[in-house]
Amino acid sequence: MIEARDERPHRAGTTSAWTETWEFRLVVPDLSVAVAVAVTRRPAEGSASFYGMVCGRARPTVVVVDHDIALPRWGLELRGSGIWADHVCETPLVHWSLGLEAFGLAIDGPDDLVITGRGLPTPLGWDLEWETPDGPASADPPGERGYVAAGYAHGEVLVGDQTLEVEGPGHRLHRWGTGLPLTPWWCAGARAGIGAPPRKLEPEGRVRVADHTRSMTDLSFGSLPSSDDSGRPGWVSGLG
Repeated sequence: MIEARDERPHRAGTTSAWTETWEFRLVVPDLSVAVAVAVTRRPAEGSASFYGMVCGRARPTVVVVDHDIALPRWGLELRGSGIWADHVCETPLVHWSLGLEAFGLAIDGPDDLVITGRGLPTPLGWDLEWETPDGPASADPPGERGYVAAGYAHGEVLVGDQTLEVEGPGHRLHRWGTGLPLTPWWCAGARAGIGAPPRKLEPEGRVRVADHTRSMTDLSFGSLPSSDDSGRPGWVSGLG
């Protein structure tokens, strides 16, 4: 059973492989802007990782990745060289707010981040909120526990000198255990305006990142044209 206290950081497991991750996804219905966020605690190392990405049709992918952030004493406020990021549970299982002020890299392709490390330095920030009033659904990959929730997200994204007002369906995931730091997941049992997710998503944006173990993961977005009972366009998102 998923309880309100599960939104908070959990007591670390007995092995150094134990991690805890909060992930967030937002895609504007016309696919012009998409946001991905992942925060991972590694208690055995006393450190945390942050992934932040903005992409979309006809815009460059801008990424912030930092695997060497000191673990906060409480909460999920991260401070490092060139980055401030906060992730606040306003109402357990219902409402989260996220803030970011950082310098990222605008890259031409996913491999640029891990092969050349080259990109155009670009200020990146946001003030975003995720609302999931229907509550979460269990999602327990091998070796860990977790849940996924679907709802809507909205707020402001700052990319360079651009200010983007964004709103659309949004998913978030929380998981903890000894699985891979960014294991693939789907919105099993969750709803974001179009019902069950398709078997395969057509990617609209993707970036390849390396976790602290140097394992490679593709952070990606997909879409499926559809609508809910209100007639609004719908979509589903996944990572894989």
